[in-house]
Amino acid sequence: MRLSTWHVTWRNLGRNRRRTLLAVAAIALGQTLVVAVNGLMSGSFDQMLATVTGPLVGHVRIQHPEWEKERAADLTIDHLPEVLAALETLPDTESVSPRIYAAVLAAHGDPSNQPADADMAMIVGVDAPAETAPGGILEGVPADCLPGVRGAVVGQVLANRLGLEPGQTVAVIGQDADEFPNSDLFEVRAIVHSKVDVVNRLGVVLELESAQRFLALEDQAHEIVVHGADAREAESLAASIRKLGPLAGARVLPWREAMPELASIIDMKGWWDLVFVAILFAAAAAGIANTMMMSTFERTHEFGMLLALGTRPTRVVRLIVLEALLLGLMGVAVGSVLGTAVVLVTGHTGIDYGALGGVQGVGDVAFFGVNISYVVYPKLEARYILLGVMAVTVTSVVAATWPALLAARLEPAKAMRL
Repeated sequence: MRLSTWHVTWRNLGRNRRRTLLAVAAIALGQTLVVAVNGLMSGSFDQMLATVTGPLVGHVRIQHPEWEKERAADLTIDHLPEVLAALETLPDTESVSPRIYAAVLAAHGDPSNQPADADMAMIVGVDAPAETAPGGILEGVPADCLPGVRGAVVGQVLANRLGLEPGQTVAVIGQDADEFPNSDLFEVRAIVHSKVDVVNRLGVVLELESAQRFLALEDQAHEIVVHGADAREAESLAASIRKLGPLAGARVLPWREAMPELASIIDMKGWWDLVFVAILFAAAAAGIANTMMMSTFERTHEFGMLLALGTRPTRVVRLIVLEALLLGLMGVAVGSVLGTAVVLVTGHTGIDYGALGGVQGVGDVAFFGVNISYVVYPKLEARYILLGVMAVTVTSVVAATWPALLAARLEPAKAMRL
């Protein structure tokens, strides 16, 4: 394209600076919304996905077929060492976490406390060292505070109800898998605020062997949580697990099937992306179409003169389309810079939904069995910037087409009299 075309385009954009700035501002605002809001949603949904596929269900959950309905202590996955060895042979498996659950009564271990102080609780037997990894039930718990042989880690809400503190003892009363009564005392090694709501409210977390001994479950577990390399490959990992001989007949669910409600909520993000891109299309179309129409009518005499001097109609079309394209790209560039700045700053500081909603002193909310933090850290993704650029480019060309065609069809003699 000749240099004169660029020169004329820049000159025309500067003719009515107020109108040009208003159009650029409208497009910039739309792009800022696309980048900032989608960054916020990316951070929020990634955080939700990490919580769901972390300590709660992993990428794949394995249970006895009747466990979800009955929750009986004897509905177990048997031959646990053999099962774990088979799972660890799969190339896509990164971690395997067997767990045991049992409803019990718990009370303060101090004899001076009355029996009425007992409260509903749940034993959660885990491979404690493995569960301290990111995404585990005991994530962040120091090694010297793990349950061990005679210890327990207690959920924060349960500890508050029973008045427990680290170093004290918790009394657990229940029955084993054969329905014989059983009771024991465990030292409280730590009190945790878990991302798993049932652990936070009711959990007495024991080392797996201690839980197996208390419930008379030798080499058995109620659930196995498997993590692979990528949550998006959970269905493939589940298919591989179903083929393992030791797990024949077990209930093997990828996280989407284990938590369909949360999977649906996470999938909604794609629809919201379309909504905000539509907002950007509308802002760009309105700003550019209005500016180009006004500019075309104001320059009718000029276009007529150009056509009379031999300028081809196609060049007139190029002038108007290029003007619209530059207008759109200036707006999207400004919006991208502003949106990126917003995401980077809030991605570092976080956005506290609780504080914005007037909820003070509460760090998370229980939702479908997981505690989801009120503090969200937006995440910058380049694709949203590129999506905005492509949307504005297309919109600029489309919005400029009608006024460009009108200018190209002008009759030179008639246009020069206007």
